[in-house]
Amino acid sequence: MGCYVNPGDESKESFLAREGVLYDGKPRWDQVPESMLPVVLMNNGPFTAAGVCYKESELAAFTDPSDYRPKKIYLVPIEKLLWTSDLRYYLGR
Repeated sequence: MGCYVNPGDESKESFLAREGVLYDGKPRWDQVPESMLPVVLMNNGPFTAAGVCYKESELAAFTDPSDYRPKKIYLVPIEKLLWTSDLRYYLGR
């Protein structure tokens, strides 16, 4: 796992609140709209991380039920993620 949201001029939380749609529950990969990707905001105690689920195995890893860190899942347009993460590298763009 290695693709994370890191907006330069605002917090991850404010970016996700503005650009994402909070998802209730865990999305199934086949239900994610083609123009969006799940982003999992997790509380690591002293900091938060926002992992971009750019493929099905990433979604499974970030939403592993044995991981008890508090999490929120957002669906975010891919075009918005391209400028706030290393997603271009992972998608080969």
